[in-house]
Amino acid sequence: MLACIDVAKYLFSVRLALLLLIPLIMTTEVVHAHGMSIATVDAGKIFSHWDYTIRFEDKTEKRRKSLEDNNKERLEVIKGLAKKQHDMAVKYRDGEASMSAEEKAAMDKAFKNLGRELKALEQNRVVYMTREQDKLSDLKAETSKFILGRIQEEISIYAKQENFDMVIEMQGHTTRNLPFFLHLEGAVDITDTVILRLNQSNQDKLPK
Repeated sequence: MLACIDVAKYLFSVRLALLLLIPLIMTTEVVHAHGMSIATVDAGKIFSHWDYTIRFEDKTEKRRKSLEDNNKERLEVIKGLAKKQHDMAVKYRDGEASMSAEEKAAMDKAFKNLGRELKALEQNRVVYMTREQDKLSDLKAETSKFILGRIQEEISIYAKQENFDMVIEMQGHTTRNLPFFLHLEGAVDITDTVILRLNQSNQDKLPK
């Protein structure tokens, strides 16, 4: 599952970058090679089949789940104390008439102390969740940037090695949701080769 990174936004960046990777010569709907060596790639497939992306998604999903579980535990504690405070208020209301001044004062003090504890726990929960969610968001943004750069780099390296004059992302669409290219005569799909090269690389380590 690729839920941790904004896939649509990311793939748009990938496709835009690939379209700018090598200067393109376009006609209206058909691009003819005319002696040029053209390669095509599917950025979405590269993204979803690269082991690094899969491992990163798994890691961030576990981190997100851990954060969610921590938040639930904190909320359960807060909920329990809130119920305790509510029960205390009901007890005070029902028994106020028969209570001594000392008993009322003691219960009032306990009620206020519980209220302060509840407020502190909720503030701590919000601060903790905000901090950890921001850290996770920063990690996703940083890693998305790395993934984009790494895919571009691998495509560029392979394109130069194989002497391709042009690399085009085939899943890109115009603002009217039409493909940028309806036909590419003589083009070679290098998507699977790029995926294989990326997966065989040992240099890409997951962030901590």
